[in-house]
Amino acid sequence: MRTPSSMSRRSIDLHLTISLLWFGFYCLSVVAARPSLLDNGTDSRLSDHEFTYVSSWPIVDRKLGSVSAVAINGDSSVVVLHRGSHVWNIASFDAKNNYLNATGGPIPERTVLTFDRNSGQLLQEWGEDLFYMPHGLTIDHEQNYWITDVALHQVFKFNVNQSTKAPVLTLGQRFQPGNDMSHFCKPTSVAVLPSGEFFVADGYCNGRIIKYTAEGTSILSWGRNSFILTRTFNLPVGPVPTNFFAIPHALTLVPKHDLLCVADREQGRVQCFHTANGTYHSQYSSDEIGTRLFSVKYIEYDGTDLLYIINGPQFTIDSKPIVGFIYGMDANRVVGHFRPENALHAFSNPHELAVSDDGAEVYVAELNPQMVHKFRRVARHREDARSSTVLKQPAELPTAAPRKMEDNVYKRPINMKDGSDGRALTIGTIEIFSIVSTLLATAFLVVLMSRIFCFRPSTGASERSDQFTLVGLQDRDDDI
Repeated sequence: MRTPSSMSRRSIDLHLTISLLWFGFYCLSVVAARPSLLDNGTDSRLSDHEFTYVSSWPIVDRKLGSVSAVAINGDSSVVVLHRGSHVWNIASFDAKNNYLNATGGPIPERTVLTFDRNSGQLLQEWGEDLFYMPHGLTIDHEQNYWITDVALHQVFKFNVNQSTKAPVLTLGQRFQPGNDMSHFCKPTSVAVLPSGEFFVADGYCNGRIIKYTAEGTSILSWGRNSFILTRTFNLPVGPVPTNFFAIPHALTLVPKHDLLCVADREQGRVQCFHTANGTYHSQYSSDEIGTRLFSVKYIEYDGTDLLYIINGPQFTIDSKPIVGFIYGMDANRVVGHFRPENALHAFSNPHELAVSDDGAEVYVAELNPQMVHKFRRVARHREDARSSTVLKQPAELPTAAPRKMEDNVYKRPINMKDGSDGRALTIGTIEIFSIVSTLLATAFLVVLMSRIFCFRPSTGASERSDQFTLVGLQDRDDDI
């Protein structure tokens, strides 16, 4: 005859086992349901888009301010723009976007620094007593330097071969925010066509793009600040229509297709437009990138159109890690990643990036901590007829230390969809076996221990059985 005690014991055993197995299969489903990190990744053995971190670059003999931008000039040197002793904080502007610290004078430090791409040695420095809150830096095909200043609400063009003290072109009115064609409001970035025509992203307030002649005469503008949608039409926060920007933060040209692409920062997307007339062409986004996208740069690599993207801190429940992304425009997905290998150099608040024309090097400007990250492409042996040599990692680069599983999630081998590599492992074999085996063993041990300690025969056990609850498993000392 089954006693109430034995029936209760078996019921608890069954519930424990079922609960543990359910939890295990739930964990398994979570792992299997992460296509954004696994399916869009790359096989690290075959990837054309694997980068290693160069930790010893650049050589800096001073404390930098917030590094807002980085670019590569015609000599392949790396140019860094920083804010010196000036800091953009909540007290920098009033509600009408007027800069409140103008009486403090311009930044006294030299804000434009040029470094050798290989050695990291400082080659040139200038820019003292010129800027108040510099933001964007663009170096065009004629080696003119274009710098935006969000405090001055102006855009400057410098011919550094002539002078670094005075610009050859200035657009916008000093310390005067506005929304007509002669004013900017916190402009962010510039892109210059081979013809000399150029575009300005304007910017934090106006949410528009303006096209100019080479001489600086406005031709057309498009776009509106997307925040007006929620203010005017009471629409919920979320994806907005094209041609609206939640801070057009960076610009890049796609010469192959005559496109201008815009980093739509607070919408986590890249919008692309025809350079001739500003009409919409396409947009690119990914769940991996998340809701904030700070910068974008285009290169053509091995015949493929690529967008290099950097995201940033995100203030959502499903926050995404801060990572550099390589986005295939034709594939319409993330095809590679780059980020520091260890926590010491981890991204915190990246702001801008630059990519060499050959795609061999990537540089990321960081606001805080104030630094510049450098990444170098790892050359891989291509197992096809195109490969004739094996290129090895340069000797001066430090060997990356083994990383934890969570650090390597972007380089885990995946099952190639075209079946081209039989060595590629699927997520289903080893991981499923390991997880299920561990859970079954755990369930067995928990049930065994519960039978030994929680249900020992004792006087009055039958009388106590109807008083037993699952709370006893949590407060065992009181129950025994």
